[in-house]
Amino acid sequence: MKILIITQYYYPENFIINDIVKNFKHEGHDVEVLTAIPNYPSGNFFSGYNIFNKHKEIINDVVIHRSRILPRFNGNKISLIFNYISFVFFGTLKLFFIKGKFDKILIYAPSPITVGLVGVFASKKFNAKSFLWVQDLWPESVSAGGNINNKFILNLLNIMTKMIYKYTDYILVQSESFIEYIINQGVKKEKIKYLPNYAVDIYSDKKNIVNDDPKIFSYFTITFAGNVGKSQNLEILIDAAKQLKLKSEKLKFLIIGSGRNMDSLNKKVYENGLSDYFIFLGRKDPELMPSYFHKSNALFISLKKSLIFSLTIPSKLQSYMAFGKPIIGSIDGITNDLIIKSKSGLVSSSEDLNGLVDNIITLKNLSLDELNELGNNASRFYENNFSKNVVMSKLFEILR
Repeated sequence: MKILIITQYYYPENFIINDIVKNFKHEGHDVEVLTAIPNYPSGNFFSGYNIFNKHKEIINDVVIHRSRILPRFNGNKISLIFNYISFVFFGTLKLFFIKGKFDKILIYAPSPITVGLVGVFASKKFNAKSFLWVQDLWPESVSAGGNINNKFILNLLNIMTKMIYKYTDYILVQSESFIEYIINQGVKKEKIKYLPNYAVDIYSDKKNIVNDDPKIFSYFTITFAGNVGKSQNLEILIDAAKQLKLKSEKLKFLIIGSGRNMDSLNKKVYENGLSDYFIFLGRKDPELMPSYFHKSNALFISLKKSLIFSLTIPSKLQSYMAFGKPIIGSIDGITNDLIIKSKSGLVSSSEDLNGLVDNIITLKNLSLDELNELGNNASRFYENNFSKNVVMSKLFEILR
């Protein structure tokens, strides 16, 4: 097959779509990518890139067409709106300079869903079936994340999202819980296919663990890795640390990542005198994650309380499971169910502070054998349900 991948984010930005493209090439398919000038997550163009250069490049034998885009800058609402709209405009314009025919159009759609508009135009131009891989439910996730609350704007986003769904041939969803919601958006059930995320190889291949592991794990350590935003509700860890301090429970919360809520989180930790409980490492190279996970006792996952978030499987769940460490969750819905079903850790409802504190203490008091059993359960569940082989087989089946 000759496949055009449309994604606002691509290498050197770090997203699963990079690995998907690599797998397509490995299987002998001809792949080209339409993407933007890289600027996520810092908000500034990556070194060596600007609006005047590298509009077409070849990386690992893949032709990459880069459209202009207005960078995210500091990630405020106005900057993000212009960032999203500019990719739709310049990405669609770029389509007219891409020659040849394509059998399939695969559109990778984390936030923003607006990338689907470029996919609709591409499908018409190349007369090829389009497949939209939905990672996030718009417009509700935008509202739940606290980015936009204006009802008029949300209604416009809802109309746009329904239009994208209508004119896309197939909708792929990363969570089975998305299916009913999208049906209620007016999409026929037969158009919807379940395609979960998987973890890239560094999380399942323990050979990637470097020997000089970080020397910061002097206490029982619970690690969070990923975007630090409002949606992740990491404030609950501050409230948990307050209670743990009163109970004289010594441990560390290791936060790896960056995001709009990082400064606020740091400030609250300092104001509450909890610096002994937190280590903030900022954003790290993904290749280093296995080393941090290896030395951690458990891995933390959370989302704020919201109907939409309860339907979502954060991609970090697959990474955590693939690595085979106990998981502690403060999260509702399908992710809560998966942690329980897999017997991979302990989980409480989103924003249930007392439940989280009790689970942290319980986990901390488990023996090494009991912790290892939870981690092994996570690995087995991952291999059977979310492994690369499982997901790529499903994707090839859907595309055919």
